[in-house]
Amino acid sequence: MNENDRKTLEHLIELREQLSLRHSIQEKLSSFERELCNNNRFFPRTDILSWVDAIAPMVSRTLDSGSVLYRGRIIPKAEEDLFLAPVYNALGVYIQREEGDLDHTRLAEAYVQHRIDRLESGYGTMSFDDFKSQLRAFCVKGWWGYGKRESDAAPSDATGNGRINPMGISYLYAASRKETAALEARPVISQMVSIAEVQTKDKIVLFDLTRNVFDDDNSADEDVRMFRKLLAHYFSKPNYSGEKAYLVTQYISEYVKSNIQLSTGLRFDGICFSSSLDREGTNYVIFDTTEHPKYEIVSSSLEKVTDMQGSLITYLPMSDTTVHVLMDGSL
Repeated sequence: MNENDRKTLEHLIELREQLSLRHSIQEKLSSFERELCNNNRFFPRTDILSWVDAIAPMVSRTLDSGSVLYRGRIIPKAEEDLFLAPVYNALGVYIQREEGDLDHTRLAEAYVQHRIDRLESGYGTMSFDDFKSQLRAFCVKGWWGYGKRESDAAPSDATGNGRINPMGISYLYAASRKETAALEARPVISQMVSIAEVQTKDKIVLFDLTRNVFDDDNSADEDVRMFRKLLAHYFSKPNYSGEKAYLVTQYISEYVKSNIQLSTGLRFDGICFSSSLDREGTNYVIFDTTEHPKYEIVSSSLEKVTDMQGSLITYLPMSDTTVHVLMDGSL
């Protein structure tokens, strides 16, 4: 056997071992899922948690105070008028690029007719500077989407099963980007979403399972390294199997939240993992949503989803560009 053949053989043997290890750990995770689904929901027989303990020091990451995250909520089609009413009621302008929405057109026409009536009767003058000044009121940061409470984590009695939380246990789900937050709300194209800005008030310690967690993996234990990689994939993969597919992620998350400190001395405020819907995005889940959490909802914006990559048009607050376009009458 020549040198090239020898190296090729070594590489193939190493690859075979990696694939065998991957298959073995995947089977352990699948077995753990079956155990939770069919046998022992609360006290499963598994060695998975010892591996969770082993990776905990490697995946601990701190999110600094003052960090900004985003939380998305879909606005039902029937409620869009309520959010846009302040604009087209004040100016007779409906910010809408789609054609054929006659209900909104009639509202605009009614406003314009009111201004014409006032001018013809001598009760007022038409001032475009005044129009522009009125538009500026819609350019400031505020609650243009849902309010503070509605933008926060759902109350316990309205909380269903999620990837991280069991039914009835309320956590805050947020994201690193507006686009990610919008996509995670599962909108359809042209749907409006409320994107809340979430600001951390204190340091938040995260169990970090994002794609880049492997960059600093210097563990000597190959099993632990492989488990870390597969667990990160398990948390971020799309769910096509219903609520039972969340049992493993829920169980491990509850362990990280409540029990891992007993075995590792580490305490975690939440978990983050890569979004399956946005390659550039990260999902954050913060455990504490009590009266005084380590975060604050500071504002919300009204956005429209234009494609399934999460591209957004910001309706409110208005940008300077939007104001100029409105003044030109071309939007």
